[in-house]
Amino acid sequence: MPGNRSRKKRRKYQQRLRRRDQITRMLVDLGIHYLSTLGLEHAGNFLRQQNVPDAVIARVLLFPRLRRRY
Repeated sequence: MPGNRSRKKRRKYQQRLRRRDQITRMLVDLGIHYLSTLGLEHAGNFLRQQNVPDAVIARVLLFPRLRRRY
């Protein structure tokens, strides 16, 4: 099948829409809940203790409009 290889390459570098790691997804959801109840500092500390990447923490806690809604 011609074109199949190029399609696979494009798919490889596409950004995923959903996080496949279920545990990290649940931790981020819990961090968002902590943000609304306990505040920014506690939510950030919790996510750092759980080894969530700093880029994800910043996007989720500091820029709520950049969150994905599913």
